[in-house]
Amino acid sequence: MKSVRGLAACGLAIGLCLFMLIGVTRGHAAPANPARKPPSARIPANFSAKPTPQRMARGRYLVETVAGCFDCHSPHEYVRGQWIARKGLKGAGQIFPGNMIPLPPHSLVVAPNITPDRATGIGSWTDAEIARAIGDGVAKGGRLLFSLMPYASFHALTTEDLKSIVVYLRSLKPVHHALPTTRMPFPVQVQLNQVTALPPPAHASAEVRRGWYLTRMAGCADCHTPILANGTRPASMVLAGGLHFQGPFGNVFSLNITPDPSGISFMTEMMFARTLQTGRVNGTGRRLNPIMPFGDLRNLRPADLRDMYLYLRTVPKVRHEIDNTDPPTHCPLDGEMHGLGDLNSVPSKRGLHKTGGL
Repeated sequence: MKSVRGLAACGLAIGLCLFMLIGVTRGHAAPANPARKPPSARIPANFSAKPTPQRMARGRYLVETVAGCFDCHSPHEYVRGQWIARKGLKGAGQIFPGNMIPLPPHSLVVAPNITPDRATGIGSWTDAEIARAIGDGVAKGGRLLFSLMPYASFHALTTEDLKSIVVYLRSLKPVHHALPTTRMPFPVQVQLNQVTALPPPAHASAEVRRGWYLTRMAGCADCHTPILANGTRPASMVLAGGLHFQGPFGNVFSLNITPDPSGISFMTEMMFARTLQTGRVNGTGRRLNPIMPFGDLRNLRPADLRDMYLYLRTVPKVRHEIDNTDPPTHCPLDGEMHGLGDLNSVPSKRGLHKTGGL
């Protein structure tokens, strides 16, 4: 039967959030890409974020609940089945374990310190420099950030939301935590392919458009879209699941969250909300795998959960059977070995095993 053990982050990214939780295991990295160019600057040099109570509240919500920035930018430990941030190091950054993401030998990927410490964090950065790092993937001084940072999704942030995030980050307790910068062995410069949520239909309602925006900020497509052996992310399988995760939480694949019978067509709005709010499938006893950052997502506002659900109902249906309890078989769609994989070559049997999950 279908389970939620393959749930992957809507966070990140999300802007898990891909985040410290990514655990991709097949060596799926995009082809070497040493020529990535800085995106066109949309942040003016005089960009300024004046602190207000409204921006502080909005920034906290975006950073901690929607985008899950601290899932990546804080050292974590896996304790009693949960990812726990180490006390006193919120936002202080971390070096990614070498076995968590596909990297060439002698490489180092670091989620930097984003607290306002002047020596080791972003305390000496201007508002514009912080905003450009978030939305364009360009650090202070012009250094291009490694693509584990989901700047492609964050590029859609409104100016007001960018200002709110900057205001909140500046409010964090400064933590002196020196870290190296990301480095790759010359001349190899690996960039992981990024993928963003599909745009809403042309005549979508305001609620659906807000759902698209939130889903993009949460990085749902980053984890619910497979990476093929050649490092590409097929546009035809966005949100159809199949990304491989391996770590202390188990050996799992993200599930299909398109409105196909092999995805979440069975889910009502209430079921969707209860699953994310409780960390259990539709509020039942079946727990979500800790790879899914439900500790963040359970704090989503009811209206935002509704809008994300409405948006997901509009994306193209993709038939992709995935299960994390059945014996693994080869899947011709994503090239992986996962439960029900062989059914993806038998159209008549698709969608018959769906019983729960996201």
